[in-house]
Amino acid sequence: MNVLFLALGASRKGAVSAEVKRVIAGGGTATVLIGKPSAWRKHPLPEGAEVVELAAVERGYRPGWVRFWLYRAPRLVLRICLPGPLRRWRDRIDNAYRRRVAKPLNRRLARRYRRDPVQVRRLAVERDVLRGRSLGLVVVGDAQSLVAASELADVLTGTGARLAYTVDHQGSTTGPAGG
Repeated sequence: MNVLFLALGASRKGAVSAEVKRVIAGGGTATVLIGKPSAWRKHPLPEGAEVVELAAVERGYRPGWVRFWLYRAPRLVLRICLPGPLRRWRDRIDNAYRRRVAKPLNRRLARRYRRDPVQVRRLAVERDVLRGRSLGLVVVGDAQSLVAASELADVLTGTGARLAYTVDHQGSTTGPAGG
């Protein structure tokens, strides 16, 4: 089973680590979405778990049109204008363009396309964490992750994954009443 653990607060590190270890031992894959890597330094996750930092995913978010006009189109123009043997010059010009033009412009534009943090989180998680993975279960590891799980609920359940508090809750979908 493929499981995504939301452990943004890192308040239940031992429980999350034990469940990740159980999933990996059972032949599944475990991806852990964390808030701060520094909180996990003293209590590292088991070998084989993929760790994704939410802040890095959100920082790397850019809409498609920004990526195209700032990065892909200039690179395509350089590739056409400076082919083959001029590759060294092309790479130098491309690096200078990215450092002096694209990066500062992207920082200024980021204020506009990152105005709604919930929408940015939803799109970034969908693009960078969920794409290419078939999830069976999403485990909310701590109280701080509950807010993120509620914000991402439609994206997470859209993949066909169920939300749970532990791996043990994966069998019951009707709840404690059994109805």
